[in-house]
Amino acid sequence: MGIVGNNYVEKRGKLARLYYLYEVTTALYMLEPWEKFIVSHRFKPNAISFYNYSKSVATEIPVYTEPKINLVGLNPKQIYEVASRIDPKINKFVGNQIYQWIYKKGCLEFDNMANLSLELRKKLGNSCIISYGNVRESQLSVDGTRKLLLEYKSEKKKACNTVDNGNVNDTSEEKLVLGYKENPGDLVETVYIPEVDRGTLCVSSQVGCALNCKFCHTGTQKFMRNLTSSEILGQYMQVAYYMADFDRKENERRKITNLVFMGQGEPLLNYRNLKAAISLLTCKDGIAFPTNKITVSTSGIVPLIEKVATELQVQLAISLHATEDGLRNKLMPINKQYPIKELIKSIRAFCSKSSDKNNRVTFEYVMLDGINDFPGDAVRLSKLIKGIKSHVNLIPFNPWPGTEFKASKKAKINAFYETLSNQDVSCSIRKPRGQDIFAACGQLKSNSLSKQWA
Repeated sequence: MGIVGNNYVEKRGKLARLYYLYEVTTALYMLEPWEKFIVSHRFKPNAISFYNYSKSVATEIPVYTEPKINLVGLNPKQIYEVASRIDPKINKFVGNQIYQWIYKKGCLEFDNMANLSLELRKKLGNSCIISYGNVRESQLSVDGTRKLLLEYKSEKKKACNTVDNGNVNDTSEEKLVLGYKENPGDLVETVYIPEVDRGTLCVSSQVGCALNCKFCHTGTQKFMRNLTSSEILGQYMQVAYYMADFDRKENERRKITNLVFMGQGEPLLNYRNLKAAISLLTCKDGIAFPTNKITVSTSGIVPLIEKVATELQVQLAISLHATEDGLRNKLMPINKQYPIKELIKSIRAFCSKSSDKNNRVTFEYVMLDGINDFPGDAVRLSKLIKGIKSHVNLIPFNPWPGTEFKASKKAKINAFYETLSNQDVSCSIRKPRGQDIFAACGQLKSNSLSKQWA
């Protein structure tokens, strides 16, 4: 001990304590939120003392400060697990009551859950929250399209923000190890499109996207992470709450009649959280959204397409946009991994496994001037999907700043439509929506426009 000196021992001990702190928080990140809540409350870590260079005093910081658990995204069993840790006296029936308050009635405050005891309501309020995410910005188009920019903070960012800035020197090794800094939340978009006979909500599944489709604005944004089931569900619940779509009267029609996973990100690359969110959306004891009114759109993640029929049991849409591998490779790099022939084979498998109400596939085809809008493209498309119960949605390209593409001329789109119709292909031309608010996917996030919720 005398050989190495006290300073060396002090420094090595300090690094060991920091390493321990880093490992504990990392381990907690690996758990599901509801599991982490239970573990951190049962095994509360002690504060750690370490030497602060700037003030030359020993400073105590918390090893981990557990934020309140968000009950949005939890199923009845998980809600019961959390609630029973708070109050061991409750039974599973109470867990179901809490579940229905959140998902069926759209309740945001525990104090309003009238059939729960006052004591339990207080305990829930101290340990849990009901959050759909923060609305950062909102835009309303002249055609009624509503676009929201929502902010979500990952669990790792929340944990970093629990440490008091005054306890850590800006240049210290401690701050670098902890990754301590003020972290902004991740931003995602959701769009509500009202029509005379329906209202469609388009939700996102990822922060950014890794597929880099050349005509898609989200492809210009770096992929950050998958959204959790809570964050996917929160998009729906945020709009449903605003639209008074919870706790409807008997026979009262939903404002949100259709739900499409066509926002930012590739849904099938976030399959586990997508599946959990759809399970909660369709649960009969909660939101009870009809499965045949939910559509999952994919760029062509072939190994998971059949699961849309067998596990998710919802409608399928394919972002096709080209009829030959050469062009599709350029427009959609994912085609190099899963070429058109494999994609069509997986679609036929989907149709054979899907129920009668969900076995019609929608093919999305964005119309790009001078790229994929020739008569030959229409003929090849009709041959490609022959024998598949389907509908082709022709989408005029929605321009965004910096893009090299232009929308096809109206005459070309109409001619393309006529060619498909003459081949007995069910098809339609999508009416452009929200063009005055830059409604192309990802634009509100990039432009960060400041219009407030009306």
